[in-house]
Amino acid sequence: MADLRSNFAGIRSPNPFWLASAPPTDKEYNVVRAFKAGWGGVVWKTLGEDPHIVNVNGPRYGAVHSGDRRLLGLNNIELITDRPLQTNLDEIKRVKRDWPDRAMVVSLMVPCEEMNWANILKRV
Repeated sequence: MADLRSNFAGIRSPNPFWLASAPPTDKEYNVVRAFKAGWGGVVWKTLGEDPHIVNVNGPRYGAVHSGDRRLLGLNNIELITDRPLQTNLDEIKRVKRDWPDRAMVVSLMVPCEEMNWANILKRV
């Protein structure tokens, strides 16, 4: 079998197939299912500060069409999780403990103020 291990910017994964930050990467259950199915890594759904500000009311996708209006793909237009930060951090810790060979990047969104970034980075 071919060796598909990947090393991108120092982030190692068993293969280059990752799930992007989107509803399928918003919780432990979904990420574990992805890893069991063979995905090499995930970008955890975008986290923010508490109280979280949700800018949409559910999973939303935009369509990417060709010139003749055939569907070519989907684009995630949901920006941030609606789940508490600590819940996500607890789940991320468990997933990293149980799947140490899988890559995980955590997407973050906070106001563009140094204190906000310093605070959330310490927690993540």
